[in-house]
Amino acid sequence: MLQRFSVMLAATLLLCGGLLAVRAQEPIHDDPEPGPGPLFHGLEYHVQPLHLSLQAFAATSTPGPHGTLAVLFAGEHSAVRAWHFRGVMTARESRIAVGTSSVALQGFTANAFSALATLKAGEVLDCWTLRDTDQFYRLPEEWLATVRDDQVIVVGDLEAEIYAKVVTLANYTSNRAFRAQARKDITPLHLQMEPALHRGSVVFLEGHLRLINRYTPPPEALQEGVNDLYEAWIFPDTFGSKAVCVVFTEWPAGLPRSILGQRKTEKVRVQVAGYFFKLLAYEARDRDKPNRSAPLLIAHTLTLPGPKIDPMTERNAWLSYVIYGVPCLLVMLIVSVVGVTVYFRRHDQKLRDQLRRLREREFVPPPPDETPLAIPVSLPVCATPLDRVAVQRIHRVSLGRSSNATEDSNSSPQGPPGTGGKPPDEPTSA
Repeated sequence: MLQRFSVMLAATLLLCGGLLAVRAQEPIHDDPEPGPGPLFHGLEYHVQPLHLSLQAFAATSTPGPHGTLAVLFAGEHSAVRAWHFRGVMTARESRIAVGTSSVALQGFTANAFSALATLKAGEVLDCWTLRDTDQFYRLPEEWLATVRDDQVIVVGDLEAEIYAKVVTLANYTSNRAFRAQARKDITPLHLQMEPALHRGSVVFLEGHLRLINRYTPPPEALQEGVNDLYEAWIFPDTFGSKAVCVVFTEWPAGLPRSILGQRKTEKVRVQVAGYFFKLLAYEARDRDKPNRSAPLLIAHTLTLPGPKIDPMTERNAWLSYVIYGVPCLLVMLIVSVVGVTVYFRRHDQKLRDQLRRLREREFVPPPPDETPLAIPVSLPVCATPLDRVAVQRIHRVSLGRSSNATEDSNSSPQGPPGTGGKPPDEPTSA
């Protein structure tokens, strides 16, 4: 066995040595002849989509379905590009268009749950984000870590991306939510002295509006649905405060658009509540100190405050209410007393008249007692003379009443007229 293995190994070594010798004796050519190339040259093929679709239609007559499938996939190849298999739900823009159209058409139906289900499905498919605008959202700490003070916002920088995210978040947060979380104890002076401590806080300011302009939102904000971006410069009323830059996305209600782009606006007071983002560097017209920084607030909108009420005016209004209110109450009380008095006197008079009519009616005596059926035949036995006399008197009165009743019965007719007082004879039967 060992001998056979050694023989095979020796034969193998001899074969390898012979091949190496033959390879070494072959001449070396500097320019070898080119071999046959690929059947089709070029990376792209110019194909008419109509002709290729006709080829796919003709392939349907083949026995199997693989011919049509091969033509379809060949037309979708990157070297041909006659068509593509991407549907309307492939790209985000087409999904948004389909989703908004579906929601708009479902608004004409009576079922509100179908539209709600479509909105939820659009959120799952990354068409939009359902968000409660009255809910406040705080800025994440990782966002604020990239912000640098006393510098401008450079386009394309990471800070610019965070700035676009904060603008988008402020656009979808209502002014009511900002007002509920705003802190009035933070002044612009605090923001100038300690910007890192108050970064991301919601600050409330009130002051005079000096300048307002409109700019194009950042591309990231435009993609999220932010259409407008306004920049306003406000001078607060607090002592020692300087200009504050405010960026917002909704035009204030009640503010005329004619002031847009003016150099200065006089006698316009506004209020704002928004995120403190950073100290923004800007160039001032002061030659001594042209480079300055101002607090940058990102809010949803500005609001116009109502007119301030003077304490003396409020006191005079309260006195006028008292002066005019007390006489009115007295007049109402007098009218009420007179009305109640007249009402009760009228009803008392009606009751008196009713009682008087009842008293003036004629008295009708009751009918006399009925005549006894039989007169006593004999007097009862009396024990004493006085009892005998009393019985005799009662007997006489009874006899008198019976005689009167008999006369009345004789004088009245006993039958109908024409019968002579006799009852009619009973009819005789034939």
